[in-house]
Amino acid sequence: MELDCTGVILAGGKNSRLPGKKKTFHRVGDTSILEKLCALFSKLFKETIIVVNEPEEFMGLDMMVATDIIPARCVLAGLHAGLFYTSYPYAYVTACDIPFASEAVIRHLVDRVRTGDHVVIPRTDDGLEPLSAVYSKECIPLIEDSLKNNIFMIKKFYKKKHVREVPVSVLKRLDPDMGFIFNVNTPSDLEKARQMAVKQ
Repeated sequence: MELDCTGVILAGGKNSRLPGKKKTFHRVGDTSILEKLCALFSKLFKETIIVVNEPEEFMGLDMMVATDIIPARCVLAGLHAGLFYTSYPYAYVTACDIPFASEAVIRHLVDRVRTGDHVVIPRTDDGLEPLSAVYSKECIPLIEDSLKNNIFMIKKFYKKKHVREVPVSVLKRLDPDMGFIFNVNTPSDLEKARQMAVKQ
């Protein structure tokens, strides 16, 4: 069943640690990372938006292609654009370099949203995971204030009373390998992802 939520993929990174084509176009298993995400998001969401810096490279996708509204060229500006363009009150937001996004985790996070929540976010052994989280459109003015004040970390705009955390114990039941937080930043990460894909 499709969720009453938008799926947002942030794909505006600089790709500095993995030279060549953009990370999201690298193949992991039978398809590229982006194709994996698109297939999953088309199943889960009634609407998908990809936020990019160079839209010409992403034409032909069956989703809205957007660029930053506030030209800060950072992840927070990408999150702002994704929320600005979504047609739904909430959006699940991920990075474009996550090859093992989990349907079970995404469904659980969206299902945990309650009135008044601005953010529903996983807490893992390494801390909060802001690029595997659900955000409300109510975050938009808070993000704009952060960007205006040159505060670019996503976690800095949160108001704790409006944040709902999902504990690691729950996440490990849904995704025992915690693959949903694995992202590809370097050539060694890419090789590891390909090895993980073979075992799935």
